[in-house]
Amino acid sequence: MSGPTNDLPAIRVGLDDCPVCRQLRLEGPDERTYVVAPSDGGGWTLWSGALLRLFRRIGSQPTQAVIIDQPMLFDRYVQVLVGHGIAHAEASSNVYLAGASKLSADAEQTLAKLGWRAPEADHDDPDEMPANWYVSSIRGDWQYLVELLVATMGLLGFDEHLPIQVRTFAAENPCRACSWPDEP
Repeated sequence: MSGPTNDLPAIRVGLDDCPVCRQLRLEGPDERTYVVAPSDGGGWTLWSGALLRLFRRIGSQPTQAVIIDQPMLFDRYVQVLVGHGIAHAEASSNVYLAGASKLSADAEQTLAKLGWRAPEADHDDPDEMPANWYVSSIRGDWQYLVELLVATMGLLGFDEHLPIQVRTFAAENPCRACSWPDEP
């Protein structure tokens, strides 16, 4: 996952390499976009409850990508690959941010305190995992995932009075073997 795009591969594998992935892509959900303002629906608490229901619903399905951003405010985002009971979450890093969207050193320190791991590179390499902050191998603990994402969104400056965009779409490699090859 790099910046918020619809080409978020879990693992870079040729599209035709796995017959299970090919079939799941044919049967999989199309992209869905929701635009909501938490303050309109009861604030962050109710919004978090809706996000938790989403992860509970899709968490055991074939792997999907979820991108949450607030494009009218800045370029910051959080994104998740989730499926087969496993999730990998990412938060935007300065590799993909410019200008006022860049994170301060204090924000980066707080991300680390929240449990995010720093990017493994200080540049984008399309052949490697993105240079985002990340938390890997969240195993079915959707409550923890939502709490982490909402705390991070607060740190990143998401505004509950402005619309937040949530996009979901099938991962490039949706089967368990291709999405999570290193997971037992």
